[in-house]
Parts: sequence; structure tokens; C-alpha cells
Amino acid sequence: MSDDSQVNRLLFAEFTPPTAEEWIAATVASLKGKPIEKLTHHSYEGIPIDPLLNATAPRQTAVPNQPPYRRGIESGKPWLIAQRLAEGQPHQLNEQLRHDLAHGQTAVFWVPEAHFTADDLRTIFADVDLAQTPLFLLGQHGLPVLAQLAAAQGENLANLRGSLLHDPIAWLAAEGSQPLDALYNQTAVLTQWANTHAPKLHTLAVMPAIYRDCGANAVQETGLLLATAVHHIRQLQQRGLAIDEIARRITAVFSIGSDFFMEIAKLRAARTVWAQMVAAFGGDEAAEKLNIHAQTSFSSKSKLDPHVNMLRATTEAFAAALGGANSIQIAPFDASQRQPNNFSRRIARNVQIILQEEVNLSRLVDPAGGAHLVEYLTDELAQRGWTYFQEIEAAGGVVAALRAGMIQEQIGATAVARQKDLAKRKAVMVGTNMYPNVGEKPLPQPEQEPIMLSRQPERNPEPALAVLTAATPTEQMDQAIAAAEAGATLEQLSDALFDGKEKVVVDGLRPFHPDAPFVQLRRKAEAYAQKHGHPPQIFLANMGSLRQHKARADFTRGFFEVGGFELLNPSGFESPAAAAEAALASGANAVVICSTDNTYPEIVPTLAQAIKAQQPDAALILAGYPKAQIEAHKAAGIDAFIYLGADCLALNQWLQKEMSL
Repeated sequence: MSDDSQVNRLLFAEFTPPTAEEWIAATVASLKGKPIEKLTHHSYEGIPIDPLLNATAPRQTAVPNQPPYRRGIESGKPWLIAQRLAEGQPHQLNEQLRHDLAHGQTAVFWVPEAHFTADDLRTIFADVDLAQTPLFLLGQHGLPVLAQLAAAQGENLANLRGSLLHDPIAWLAAEGSQPLDALYNQTAVLTQWANTHAPKLHTLAVMPAIYRDCGANAVQETGLLLATAVHHIRQLQQRGLAIDEIARRITAVFSIGSDFFMEIAKLRAARTVWAQMVAAFGGDEAAEKLNIHAQTSFSSKSKLDPHVNMLRATTEAFAAALGGANSIQIAPFDASQRQPNNFSRRIARNVQIILQEEVNLSRLVDPAGGAHLVEYLTDELAQRGWTYFQEIEAAGGVVAALRAGMIQEQIGATAVARQKDLAKRKAVMVGTNMYPNVGEKPLPQPEQEPIMLSRQPERNPEPALAVLTAATPTEQMDQAIAAAEAGATLEQLSDALFDGKEKVVVDGLRPFHPDAPFVQLRRKAEAYAQKHGHPPQIFLANMGSLRQHKARADFTRGFFEVGGFELLNPSGFESPAAAAEAALASGANAVVICSTDNTYPEIVPTLAQAIKAQQPDAALILAGYPKAQIEAHKAAGIDAFIYLGADCLALNQWLQKEMSL
């Protein structure tokens, strides 16, 4: 027995470890008659979260870096810091890239511009060692991007690492139409070409991130990961590729939201079900390893109090690291409303460096492994995700399910549930629906320069593009490279390959912007303030001593500051008549009465009638919801009630409408 174990044994010898039953009994006693089931809540995935989950829960026995890869495929190896390259001139992007790589970044996430040419890519990647710098290139069409990269690098791509992040199914769901047959033909061509010329490059993606940022939950993401991958595999097998060369070249892209433990479990479950799915196709162990690129969620970020986005991104990146992501991208805090600047990009990059170098996460092997909640959620997501995948397969597969609207309807329902919880503040978005930053100023917008491209005007790509348009599938890659060398833009290459091709059409998903209705509230209040010289005002009729009214006055302030209102907050009034006189003199068009349930029957009738007699259109609101008194207060002139669980969004919208905002 070690010295530490001996010390622990002696220290705790006097104490009998409580059993699970004893914990439950103590909890029931503390609830004072309420059922213990009240403590269990259900996540958006439908998973019951029991606060008494403990050592009786099953323990995981998986080994890191071994099938089914629940605990990671490269545990103990630092993830790639793959920050996004911003927009700008090609020479500016090159300067930015070289600076970022010199300051801790280890990979590059980039969305190539449609008007860029191979000359522009040559400028952007000048003096950058692509053999040591993995590229994650996002776009709807992979072949044109790879062709331009080959033209820019002289086809010297043998050591190129990274991923072409194009997922025909995700783009179909997001955009509403895609030429799927042509896209899978292209993917087969570029994958076969990459087998010889760029063997370390992933040539296809599965992107649950698209669905997450439209409101999907983790079960839906996991099921769609499988359903999409199965469709990819079947399509490419029909075009002559084997399971191993397909699965080994796929990167999964996940969006990481704010539900910390669920997001950790999501990545662990994804690897588990992926290995099971690939094994069912007969894939080898290398093909069973799912490479995961994680990015902080766009839908979890707010345009209100945007600096809070730094904190959200930190916890999301932390979850991604604990979940075993192979590469991580953190969106700068201001990305939702302007082109990120050097400060916001530096902070986003440094968050990752701190997690690796100061928190030392990259030195740990599956640090979340064994935590009861994480293991429980991993099991639940794997099982429920597989079941959802089977439901999609039973509907005819992912394309048929999208055509029928099944997936859109289910994700839409999850988004509605999320929005409803935000409206009632059951879910909190700091600075947006709770704890608003009163008086915040919008972020300054930088001036946009026109992009000057690296053109060689004497070249004419049209003849080469004509040849590409007529090329057979086996000729497409070589002809696309020739057109790129002739100066064709990405857009021209895509048009030559896909114009006129038959498209699959579905109802596109709607991006989920949970902050949007709250942003609208705040913008209306700002417009009112510009017109009137002050924000729309609410008078607090605080009754009695500080102890009598303060709790509800504070609650009211937070409730209506969400809508951009200014709260006039005087000291407590001794009588309803004094409160009514002050309210009328304030000029405010809304009054909230703040006191206790016991005092309301005496206060409300007199106060409400005095205000309504002089100002009939004033909105009268009561802080609290004394059920036995509601009808009497309505009869006295109270228009609305605010309380825990009230619809904060709807009440702010109603009050703005009452005040003609």
C-alpha cells in the first residue's frame, strides 16, 4: 500500500461511506415533501439528467487510441490550432498567415474566395511550408480548390496535409439544392487523384456543424453524421472506391455549443458510432478512426455584449479539447458582426495556446474519461444517435429524409424549443436575455478595401475552361489544373464543372440565431433613444422599505433592461398616492409596482386607479404572480405580470408595442 493510500485509510477510518440509498434518503428529506423526480431534467436530446448520478453508474472500460476510439484516436497528442484566415488582399492574407504561424498557430482554416486564382493562392502561401502546415479548406466544391492548389504549388502536394471540407449533403440541407451526382463524380475523381498525388489529404467531409448551427441537438448531429457518411460511402463505392480509401479520407466537422458536458460526450460518442459503422462496411482499423475538426458554434454567439463571446468560445474550445478533437477553430468574438481585427483574432488564437501550454490539456490522455456524467452522456448519445440514424435509413436515407422534410421539421422543433427557453429565461444567454450590458456601444465597423487580385491579364482561361466543360470524369482533374494554370477563378472552374447539371432540391434549413429577437428589441429601443433623447422609460413604484420592494425591483430592472428600457428606480414610497403622483410626474409610459404579495391587496387598487385616471394609456405591470389575487388585480387595472418563468421576450415585445416603438 502506498503512503498516500495509508494516509487516506487512517484519515477516513472513522467515517462510514454513505450508500446511494442513504444519499437519496437525505435528498428526499431536504425536499420537504416534493418528489425526488423534480430534480431530474431532460436535455434537448431527451436525455434525463439525474443530479444523483454517482458511482453506481456503469464505468467505461475503453482504452485510449484503441477501438472503438471512444477515448480518442490520438490521445496525448496536441490538437491542431486551426484558426480561420480572414478576408483581405492576397498579400495581406500572406502576412496574416505568416504572423499567425509564428505566434502559435499550427494549421489554417480558410474559405477560398470565388474570385481567387492560382496566382492568388501562390501569393497567399508564399514562404509557408505546407508540408508542416495542414490546410482546412471549406467550400461546396472540392475539385476546383484542389486544382488551384495543385496549379499554385506545381502539383507538389505529396506532403500536403489537411482536409477539403466539402459535404454535398450538408450543403444540400443548407442551400436547398445541389447537383449531387456531379458532386459525387467529382469527389471520386479528386479522391483517386489524391491517392497518388496528395496521399495525406482528406478529400471529403461530414459536417454535423451545419445542423447544429440550425438548432439541432447532439442526438440529431450524431445520427446525421452516420446517415451522411453512409450515403457518401455508398455513392463512392458505386464509383469504384473501396471503404478504406473513402473512410480514411473523411473529416467530421462539429460545431461546439455551450452545453459543456454534452459537447464533450458528443465527440466521444461520434467516434464510437463511427467505428461501429465503418466496421459494418468491412473497413480496417485505420478507417475506423474518425478525424474530428471542432469549431466554436456560430449560433451560441450574440451581437449583444459581444465581448462575452470570448468567454463562450473558451468553454466551447475547452469542451472540444476534452472531447478529443484533432483540430480546433475558435471564432473571434466579433465575427458575427464585422471582419475580425488583429485583437480579436489574437485573443481567439491565444485561448487555444493557453489551453495547451498553460492548462496542459495536450499532455493528458482523455482527461474527461471516467467522469460518471460524461460516460453516461456518451452512452446515451451513442445509443440514441444510432437509433436516429436507423430512423433516417428507414425513411429511405438522408436524401429521401431531406426531400420529405423530416430532418428539417425535427431540427426546427429543437430550435423552437431552444428559443422558447431563452424567451422564458429557462436558458440563459448572458448579455442578451439576462444581465444586459446597459449603455453598450456597437462595435466600430472598419472600412472595407476593394480586393486587388494577383492577375496576369495576358492569360485567357476560356479555351482551357471549354476543354474542362467537355472533359470526361477521368480527365477532369488534369483539365481543371490546366484551366487553373491558365488563370481561371474558382468560380469559373465550378461553373465549368457543374453548370447545367441536374440538381436535387429540398427545403433548406434555416440558420438559428437565438439572439436575433433580443437584438431587434435593443435596436428598437436605440432608435427610440435617438429620436427622443433617452431610452423608453419605465417607472418603478417601489413600495415601503428597501426590504419590502428591493428583490422585485432588482428583478424588474433585469427583466426590462433586456428590452432596452431605462428603469426609473426611486426610493420606496410610503403610500400609493405618493407613488402615483411620482409616476405621473416622471413622464414614463409604463409603471411596475414592486412590493410583496401580502401588501398588494391594499396597495394595488388605489395606486392603479390613481394612475389610470390621469393616464389611461399607461401600461401597469405587477412584479410577481400571486395566483389568488390575479383577477382582482386585473380588474383594478393591472395589464401584465412579471415573474420567474414569465415570457421575457414576449412581454418586452408587448411593452414596446404599447409604447409605439
